[in-house]
Amino acid sequence: MKYFAFIGVFFVSIAVPASDTVDQFALAQRAYAVGNFTYARTSGREVGTADSFALACQAGLVIGGFQEKGAAAVHALHGALADCRKALDLDPAHFSAGLSHAIATGFEGLRLRKTAYARASKKDIEALIKRYPSNAFAVGALAGWHAAVAREGLFARLALGADRAKARRLYAQAVQLPGADLPLYFDYIRFLADGKSDDKAEALRLLADIFANPPAGGLAGILLDKCRQLQAALLSGDKKALKQALAAAMPFGDIDVWGAVRKTNVDGFPLREGQGLP
Repeated sequence: MKYFAFIGVFFVSIAVPASDTVDQFALAQRAYAVGNFTYARTSGREVGTADSFALACQAGLVIGGFQEKGAAAVHALHGALADCRKALDLDPAHFSAGLSHAIATGFEGLRLRKTAYARASKKDIEALIKRYPSNAFAVGALAGWHAAVAREGLFARLALGADRAKARRLYAQAVQLPGADLPLYFDYIRFLADGKSDDKAEALRLLADIFANPPAGGLAGILLDKCRQLQAALLSGDKKALKQALAAAMPFGDIDVWGAVRKTNVDGFPLREGQGLP
């Protein structure tokens, strides 16, 4: 199993031309790598390139997903969507901005309980897989889509065609592709830990592999802490402890009670024109 210490959520190495811009963007990248996500987001916005807006989007997803709560987390999610759209306005084919935007759209759909957002998220992820069929992050994102929607219950599965078995196959495929990193394994482990006994055993095996060679970096530190909680809960066999650990490991888990009505009174972030259409 191979990890890349300074690769964040769907972050790829990118370059920009002007020397001053490169210096500031390099500082933003370094800030992201060591865990100063607020600086990375602010600086990424100031640089104003497609790459830097994509980095700001990714930083916002970490801030909202794991550091903020309630309405503040929702606003971070909306800020991430806005940053990704600025990146895509500058470069419509930008991979990390496109994928981060699709994933953020999915989180907003879960919060709002609106199928149009879920369809838009899936459509955009599948479009990226068509372009990059062997990309670990795109395949993993589709796995995450199936896992998240299937967890919402029978109606969501039937209405949107989500399938837990397909999620498992896609996750297993994604972690074998080049570039698979800790965030991807973390999503897979969360999925397995919420499954049956065989899945739980596989989650423990993957956790043991991670802790045998843990990656470094700011995001890695957050995810490793969540992994320790999951490992302890799985080993205990305590269903209540596992439920709590899974809730704590859920990105943006505080903005909603999954399966219940939304509890944050913040208007939805509008879909882009043409998103969510059949």
